[in-house]
Amino acid sequence: MGHSLPPEDNVRRFLILAVLVLVASPLQAQHKKNKRDPYRISGEELAEYGTASIGEVIQKIRPNFYIFTPSSDAGIALPPITGMQYGIVVFVGNQQTGDTTTLRFYRANDVQEVRYYKPGNALSPLTAGNAFVIQLLMKDMTTKP
Repeated sequence: MGHSLPPEDNVRRFLILAVLVLVASPLQAQHKKNKRDPYRISGEELAEYGTASIGEVIQKIRPNFYIFTPSSDAGIALPPITGMQYGIVVFVGNQQTGDTTTLRFYRANDVQEVRYYKPGNALSPLTAGNAFVIQLLMKDMTTKP
């Protein structure tokens, strides 16, 4: 013989399940929010460092920006190409400014975002040949009416 639950029990189970889903969703969203992008430093992260130089900040929170191997741009192990030189080029906006030594002149509180691109990255708006790119996007320093 089939045994069915009264409609009130089904409603109660549904409500309990709905409450559990609603409680778990914000926790899951918060976990995703805390996961940091390895190729980007957000303004929120930079705000924690105030007047520290961007060079120091990168070294503390994204040291991978300074560590590279000839095969890391492809993401797979490839034999090194003889004579191929890799380096890091710094851009402020779309203007190339030099190598990583220029990062000491920029303060965390003046930068909106830092982006990192590997050579050959199709998403990079910048062209730096075989170089890795660190791009600083500066905060708008003009006053608005």
